[in-house]
Amino acid sequence: MTEPKQSRPKGTQDFTPPDSERRRHVEGVFRHLAECYGYQEIITPTFEHTTVFVKSSGEGSDVVTKEMYSFKDRGDRDLTLRPEGTPGVVRAVIENRLRIPCRLYYVGPFFRYGRPQKGRFREFGQLGLEALGEASPLVDAEIIYFGAGFFEDLGIRDCLVQVNSIGCRACRPAYRNTLRDFLLDRSGQLCADCQVRIERNPLRVFDCKVEACRVAVKDAPTPRQYLCTDCEQHHEQVLSALNRRGLRYEANDRLVRGLDYYNRTTFEYISASLGAQDSLGGGGRYDYLVEELGGPDTPGVGVAIGLERTLLAAPAEPAPARRHSAFVVWLTEAERDAAQELADRLRADGIAAQVDYGARKVKGQFKSADAAQAACCIIIGPDELAKGVYSLKDLATGEQREVASDAINEAVRALFRD
Repeated sequence: MTEPKQSRPKGTQDFTPPDSERRRHVEGVFRHLAECYGYQEIITPTFEHTTVFVKSSGEGSDVVTKEMYSFKDRGDRDLTLRPEGTPGVVRAVIENRLRIPCRLYYVGPFFRYGRPQKGRFREFGQLGLEALGEASPLVDAEIIYFGAGFFEDLGIRDCLVQVNSIGCRACRPAYRNTLRDFLLDRSGQLCADCQVRIERNPLRVFDCKVEACRVAVKDAPTPRQYLCTDCEQHHEQVLSALNRRGLRYEANDRLVRGLDYYNRTTFEYISASLGAQDSLGGGGRYDYLVEELGGPDTPGVGVAIGLERTLLAAPAEPAPARRHSAFVVWLTEAERDAAQELADRLRADGIAAQVDYGARKVKGQFKSADAAQAACCIIIGPDELAKGVYSLKDLATGEQREVASDAINEAVRALFRD
């Protein structure tokens, strides 16, 4: 009886070349841009104590009630695979007593249980920034501008930024009560989830994708109608800073994001090329989260970007170019050791090099070089060893020439530059 074929779990994916290289390119663009803005990388555990996410995201949020991968370990501790980045970063800042203000970025895998869809997986990549200890609305605008610039650098031309303000502790209670009363009058038109949200967190109804709920809240009061003077001024300064930068954006009075810790600024990046699930990412301000997780009163603002959706929205790549690597080809077994020594010498000088030790024929080695998308082959045979030269073949053009053995490193580098 044959063993059943193994397959990856539902909602996960494999990144094989060249998709793995495309993913790494996107991550590299993000890292470079983040560091240009003064952010440093933070790496946190893939799982945290469950309370970290319950306290931050809110007991009534969809993330906590429906989407978390939570489990007990052998010590009977409640743990959760991280569904998002901000709570773990804030926990790490508090626990490690990092100096405030600080600017941090992260790149890594995250986990949410949900129905897999185009660009939506149960294990997914996320890229994020967190600016802690900075209360200025200019920081909100800078982070919004950062995201737009990141998508621009990747060639995503249809990215639209939506911006809103959802108020603060001073003005949100009055709005919350007004919205609650509005929803109670229409509770019969709402789905079961939204009926629960009326009491737990009525703002969450704006996140609901059920069409009946969207229709029911079409005329609902919006957070911006209830902003206090400080929140109004903060929002106006955010928009003013975006206008000075010439960034295209639109107001969305119902943009509340799906997590309880946000206050004041919320924003989202939309791409029409993604279809119904059109969000590339988003973020907002969270001035109370550090305090709620046991730290000092500390303002914060951040952004999280979905890696898979970004890859979907980015333009298709041209045929992969040959890599900056050399493939050392030996003609007879007498030259195999010399091929290995040359590959080691190239690597020691920072040049990627590879040898097919198991090939019996030269033709097979050239096929291996082509499969590896090497830029060139360096051929070693008895004649080359006797003359103190190597034959260098450019695999893009087919041109082949002899190069003195002590000049091969520079010749390979010059070929890479071409």
